[in-house]
Amino acid sequence: MTHTFPTRARLARAGLATVLCLAAAAVPAKAESLHLALNLGGDYSGVSETGFTLADVGSPGLLDTLPEGLSAVLWLGNGFNSTCEWRLDDAEIEQAVTAVRDHPKFSGIYYIADEPHPSKCPDAPRAVAERSALVRSLDPDARTLILVQNPSKAPDEFQLLEGSADLIGVLPYPCNEKNAEAGCDLGALRGRIEAALEAGIGPERIVPVFQAFGQDCIESGEPYYRLPSIAEAKRMLAIWDELVPRESRALDIAYTWGARSKNACPSLKMADGGDYPDLRALYADYFAGRVELGLVSASDD
Repeated sequence: MTHTFPTRARLARAGLATVLCLAAAAVPAKAESLHLALNLGGDYSGVSETGFTLADVGSPGLLDTLPEGLSAVLWLGNGFNSTCEWRLDDAEIEQAVTAVRDHPKFSGIYYIADEPHPSKCPDAPRAVAERSALVRSLDPDARTLILVQNPSKAPDEFQLLEGSADLIGVLPYPCNEKNAEAGCDLGALRGRIEAALEAGIGPERIVPVFQAFGQDCIESGEPYYRLPSIAEAKRMLAIWDELVPRESRALDIAYTWGARSKNACPSLKMADGGDYPDLRALYADYFAGRVELGLVSASDD
């Protein structure tokens, strides 16, 4: 198979509108939603049993380590977040994509940017769109994924990044220590999803990112986020199902399966009914369609 690799200069000359069109082409329909577990760290125990079908990997060589039932989403570094540049250059992207595109354990999904910030890096929409176009020139069947934070201090991030990737992860985390008694801020959750929809990101392109972590056991600093209870998690899932129906999704993400000592502990892996609520059983039932969630009206948020 022969591929033509566009350089960054050629993509820039094509104009942003063309690049955005390339990046946000129609997302192929999937027979069923896929479920992505993040931060596995090479430990796959319990992941498939909980219903996850995708695992993020940071290098092509890790695809061979995936057990039966799991396919890979390839993490291609990051950029335009804490610094306004890419961690991997175009040649490294070409090498990684070429290594995985035909691998039987590869899902075809490339995770190209985590929370790019146009407010800090004004060129982020163009840069992410160019990277999407580059990946898709190397792998015509590729789908590119980014996660967009869209904080209150930068309310236009969904609009700015809407056309820069095939799949847009929406990641509201409404459960924190401040609302431990009142309950998770479901209004904020609903508002964030609606903002993405209003920015023109269709349900088939929105990737729900479910809060499945807290900060009770982080190594340093004061905890802010808290692990949801079973009842709170059900209410959040019900809102997601209302606004981004399961049958329309390409995939969803639970953040996070594996703990991250600096910012996410406990994690879903730890939430097995012992020291923490059994969110693993809830997600297993949810992914399998065995749980009834009911409806949560906007007035109840």
